[in-house]
Amino acid sequence: MSSNYEDDEREDSNGGGFALGLLIGATVGALAAMLFAPKSGYETRQQLKDMADQQKDNLKNQWEQTKVKAAEAVDMAKEKLNTVAEQTKGTVDAVAEKAKGTVDHLADETKATVDKFQKRY
Repeated sequence: MSSNYEDDEREDSNGGGFALGLLIGATVGALAAMLFAPKSGYETRQQLKDMADQQKDNLKNQWEQTKVKAAEAVDMAKEKLNTVAEQTKGTVDAVAEKAKGTVDHLADETKATVDKFQKRY
């Protein structure tokens, strides 16, 4: 049984891998087309430079999107951790209160027993 968070995480990682594969495939295809096209050296170098600049921009955008998604994931994890911490604190407080009541009851019974014993002897 998987949570929605795990499903989202799986979808994000599969989508990211697909996008990266698509980006790499497009780059390799464009490089091959330029290298085999009949152009002058200057034109080919300029085209390669332009393509490199475009890919740099694409990678920068993808990096920014990844940072945003990572920040969102961190915020979600913090919220879940805070919720679990609050629930745990509530449970611990309830158990501690019950234990305190039991200890107080046992102390009272022990004191009563000691008092009875002292009165007898």
